[in-house]
Amino acid sequence: MNKKLLVFSLFLTLMTIHSSAYALALSKISLNSSLNQPLDATIEFASASTVELDSLHTSVSSLTGQISGVYHWPHLKVELIRSEQGPSYLKITSRDVVREPIIQFLLELDWVNGQIKREYSLLINPQ
Repeated sequence: MNKKLLVFSLFLTLMTIHSSAYALALSKISLNSSLNQPLDATIEFASASTVELDSLHTSVSSLTGQISGVYHWPHLKVELIRSEQGPSYLKITSRDVVREPIIQFLLELDWVNGQIKREYSLLINPQ
């Protein structure tokens, strides 16, 4: 009887560890555009399950407060790109041309089991 209880408790412990090991996580941002071009950046998911991606809601907002020399970009579009061959990623684009060398924004991700808020600052090369 005690052996069954020990096996069952070990099973529950392993299931708890297993489910938390696959939490949604972001990697670094990659900038694919230059100054005087529309913004084009990507953020790969370091880990993400299909359930998390299916329930994912994204939003971008300006940071509050004024930092000298930093433009708080108000009109960014975030799109989830799913890939069969590689990791899925977020594509961040702007409608307008970027004329300021520094852009700062807050990316918020909500899904069924969690939430991430991450601040990004981009230094854009004039090329």
